[in-house]
Amino acid sequence: MEKAEGESTCRTSSGSIVSSDEDLMMNVFSWLPVKVLSRFRCVCKQWSMLISDPYFVSTHQGRATQDLNITKLICMVDQDGLIRVRSIEEKEERKITHDLIRPNYPNRFPWKYRYAKIVGRTCNGLICLEDCRLTLVCNPATRNTVVIPRGKERRYSYLQGLGFCSSSNEFKVVRLYRRSKDYGCELFTVFQRGVHPLQYLRSWRHVGNFPYHIYYPSERIMCHVKGRVYWIIEPLASSFSDIILSLDLELEKFKIVSCPEHWPEDVRYDEHVNLTELGGELSIVLRTLESWQIWVLKDYTNSIWSKEYQIKKNISDCPSLYDVKVAGIRRGRLLLIINFITLCYYDPRNNSLEVVIREIYPSSFPWRVDTYDESPVIPF
Repeated sequence: MEKAEGESTCRTSSGSIVSSDEDLMMNVFSWLPVKVLSRFRCVCKQWSMLISDPYFVSTHQGRATQDLNITKLICMVDQDGLIRVRSIEEKEERKITHDLIRPNYPNRFPWKYRYAKIVGRTCNGLICLEDCRLTLVCNPATRNTVVIPRGKERRYSYLQGLGFCSSSNEFKVVRLYRRSKDYGCELFTVFQRGVHPLQYLRSWRHVGNFPYHIYYPSERIMCHVKGRVYWIIEPLASSFSDIILSLDLELEKFKIVSCPEHWPEDVRYDEHVNLTELGGELSIVLRTLESWQIWVLKDYTNSIWSKEYQIKKNISDCPSLYDVKVAGIRRGRLLLIINFITLCYYDPRNNSLEVVIREIYPSSFPWRVDTYDESPVIPF
């Protein structure tokens, strides 16, 4: 937001002018839950425009992600098309709440047939839903959805997810499709904040082909970090260190990211390696015989990694750890999903686990659980 010297008005990133009173109102609104803001949109046109402004949305998201006292988990229910959100509030004492959300599904989206599922990971408050025929982008906090066309390559198998380009304020569905042994990639622009949807082209665009094999297992889905998306690939015979393919959503160009130096020789990329976002950086979770190692990408240009954490398997008073998903970091402790169902804090300083929730979602498929930050964004 830009404010000229000596003036009592300011200009938002969408170009609209607001007074100093509205500036104060925007600051107050940015601390409110999205559920409250959704009701405030109906009060008057001025409030609706203020809450929809890109600067306000960015400010609200920034405060939501920086609040380390609240952690939200999101999951698709296996029936009735419901989405579950669990909130863990850490203040004077721990408080856990549970919400069931039914998005505003279009009539032709067959959620009642139990085919709907979350694909990819959450992205700035939005999720991508699909069934065997349709794809949706949804904001669970506002329940708004938008239908995504099937695309030109719908005849072939594909893997998709959602990413965000901050330079253009665009959400993009990124879809990899396979024909025979080759892979291609296409993009669909879902939403450009501050721009009316009729002002830009809303169709799939082909961005390139590549001769790599992409691993499809559920935990090795697309990972979005800072305007780039990443996939694990099978190393080529000429270079066994090249294991990650990235796509810059602004430049729409691919790049190979090499694995860390001194990588274990017995690593199986289809079983031992997962990608995740940790503290705003791309991270690799590597499973070895003794532990889970967490490597963080420090230099994207030169593929320089640093081993930041190590989760040992011989934790006292803890059941066998046959699966560990790193969901985030809170106050120096790692947030882990253990054996698909148990949420824990792991303190690397003393190699200890604290159980937060023993059964996150007992009726859900384990790979559908993800961390989630609310956003007032409404997809078109």
